[in-house]
Amino acid sequence: MSLIRTAGKLVFATADRFWPNPTGPRILIYHQVEAGLGRQMEVTLSDFERQMDWLATNRRVVDLDTALAEWAGPESDRFVVLTFDVGYLDVYSRAYPILTEHGFPFLLYLATESIETGRTLGPVPGAEPLSWDHVGDMLRGGLVSVGAHTHTHLDLREATRAETEDEISNSNELIHSRLGVSPAHFAYPWGYWSEPADHVVREHYRSAVLTGTPRPAIRPDPYLIHRYPVQLSDSFRFFRARLEGGLRVEESLRRRISGYTGP
Repeated sequence: MSLIRTAGKLVFATADRFWPNPTGPRILIYHQVEAGLGRQMEVTLSDFERQMDWLATNRRVVDLDTALAEWAGPESDRFVVLTFDVGYLDVYSRAYPILTEHGFPFLLYLATESIETGRTLGPVPGAEPLSWDHVGDMLRGGLVSVGAHTHTHLDLREATRAETEDEISNSNELIHSRLGVSPAHFAYPWGYWSEPADHVVREHYRSAVLTGTPRPAIRPDPYLIHRYPVQLSDSFRFFRARLEGGLRVEESLRRRISGYTGP
């Protein structure tokens, strides 16, 4: 399977050369670091270290607010925003020391139910959640910003407006009561936009992010921002391809297989 994935990524990276490059900052999605679960949503510790070392030399890592404010600037293609979804323990234990060493700002999009209850974020060990104390410690370090990712990580395409309101209000209230901050940015669970949820999200946040490589645009709608998922099979070899072209064919196939037809 790994050989098939590698061959596929070689094809996808080659195909990117025939498309116009995306414009503006590159917003990366991470989930777990060295979880040992073999899921595409994690990266190994050694790959993460190499990726961060490369960014330190070759790109400018900025927070999301800076990226949004300077999106149309002449150097914005070199900006990279680091985001971590859901709130896994290994973000604190493995990623955070490396991010601190480099002084990189990053954004945590928290799904608050698991952090509040301590229940694992997956069916097997290795998907344990952060605690509020962990998040508070990172906040005191001055590098992290906290965004919202709903309360239970519900796919909002399947939610009523009332359910969406509950997911968002519960998440916002817990983040504020436990951390003393109000989240300004939102990430759609699974990266899937929902038209009914869009109206609610715009009432509560300054931005919202999806998954998938964007079309070239001078300045995107701040509530329809695409991010580049960094995957286990990217390793370090395809990390630059992910940053430069986004492996767009791969992302298009992933969307088609999942049945997603949104922006």
